[in-house]
Amino acid sequence: MAHSIAFEYTPVAGPLHRLHPILKLAFMAGISLGALGQDTLVLILITFGVIIVARWGKIPIQKLFVGSKPLLVTTTIIILFSAVNLHPLNCDSKALYGGLRFLWAIGISFAAASLFFYTTKLTELREALETLENPLLRSQPHYLRFSLLFTLTMGFIPRIFFEWSEAEDAWLARGGKKGLQMMILLIPSVLERLIMSAKETAHALELRIGR
Repeated sequence: MAHSIAFEYTPVAGPLHRLHPILKLAFMAGISLGALGQDTLVLILITFGVIIVARWGKIPIQKLFVGSKPLLVTTTIIILFSAVNLHPLNCDSKALYGGLRFLWAIGISFAAASLFFYTTKLTELREALETLENPLLRSQPHYLRFSLLFTLTMGFIPRIFFEWSEAEDAWLARGGKKGLQMMILLIPSVLERLIMSAKETAHALELRIGR
């Protein structure tokens, strides 16, 4: 596929790729949670921090927001509606300002998640988590451990973007156009594919467990 897919691992010989996966996971979680509810100055500092890390990791800044348009557009619409008072008709500037800061924080969280998924193989994350589990869970089968369940769950996030990209490409190849109609028609198909993929994964785990 020629175009980029959100959260798809990108093999680049950058320093961020060589960083320990748990450190990158902690960075993503810290930035994503830390950006929520912060004032403008802190958001500016966090934004510059994400940009610096992206440049250091050789990830183009624009690539951090691939696939973010539906999320950001939907959040913007909700914010605008919540800032409008109907009786009397006016705009609540305080609510609008708070909403835009929330939108900014969502964008930062998405960018931090992109940095993690673009530079981290989930197999490497699982192996790193297993290393931490081994002293306590040495007798527990690998397929019952948190490391496997967690990485399988994380793996579904890029899977969503992959399935959407596949469905969108097929739609455009048949002469369809991007827009509301495309979203309405493709969402059920993508959800069906994701549900089937989840069932296949669950069935495979059950076979390994022996149920």
